[in-house]
Amino acid sequence: MKALLKKSCPTCTDSSQKTYYHSIQALSIFAGRQTIPSGPAWLNSALLKKVRALPLQKYKRFTIAGVKALNAYGKTENKAWWEAMRDATDKYTKLRMSGKRTKREAERWPKGGYSAIRKLSKQLHSEVQHLEERKPTSLSSWERYQYQKYLIILFYSHHALRGDLADVQLRKGARSWIRKQGKSWKIHIGHHKTIRSRGPIELTVDPEVGAAFDKFVPMVKAAKLKHKYLLSTSQGNQLQRSDMLKLFSKTTEKYLGKKIGIQILRVLKTTDKLKDLDTAHELQQELGHSAEMQRQYISRPGKARR
Repeated sequence: MKALLKKSCPTCTDSSQKTYYHSIQALSIFAGRQTIPSGPAWLNSALLKKVRALPLQKYKRFTIAGVKALNAYGKTENKAWWEAMRDATDKYTKLRMSGKRTKREAERWPKGGYSAIRKLSKQLHSEVQHLEERKPTSLSSWERYQYQKYLIILFYSHHALRGDLADVQLRKGARSWIRKQGKSWKIHIGHHKTIRSRGPIELTVDPEVGAAFDKFVPMVKAAKLKHKYLLSTSQGNQLQRSDMLKLFSKTTEKYLGKKIGIQILRVLKTTDKLKDLDTAHELQQELGHSAEMQRQYISRPGKARR
């Protein structure tokens, strides 16, 4: 299925293809299959009827998975799954535009909203600040990893990218890169989920984040790792996007008691910037979506939805 997905959607990012694959895998398990079948027969009307009866978020996820699987099989004429996907997406958009928090958002919403992430970054900084006084060459991989954890939380407390920070490299000519220009650090994300409609994401990082990069980048260069990526595991290997996202959610769960993922984080930031949504071009560029999509990201307190 992975090979079929890649063939059917060559312009999809690796992360999107992984997401589609895992959703198709979950749909096949829901259908009572141990593995994803090699043909499309299992995507029948009986399965679709069961999918339609699911809560909205799962209904949306599984109909998208069904359409992606059919595309991968080369079957694009199955209108029932396409219509169900449009129905689920329309219903989801309508609910998002209402601005009420979903049940999942309500459960994971930290006290103080987006500012809670900034507060957490300050707490983490107090735990690793002493490392800034050390020579970069004297740090162990574990110490560098602990400083990196602070850097990741700090970065996302200012910039709500998806998981794209994990794709950033230090080498020139990379598709996604970070470099210092003058007194500021610039990040260029050359491949992301909405690259075809929005183009590359380019941003000047917040000065507080830039100060942390001033300390962290020399640590990375001093380690002389085999890869050129900004982020690494505690063993010095490239930190994969999925592992960075797990690190983020585990850290927020440990310190805030809330397992916050990047999607919730993006809702937190958009809600925090509510007054400026229609004119905040900078925020739209950072998030990689339109003003209309930003309004869908708004979340207000109230009775939680399923």
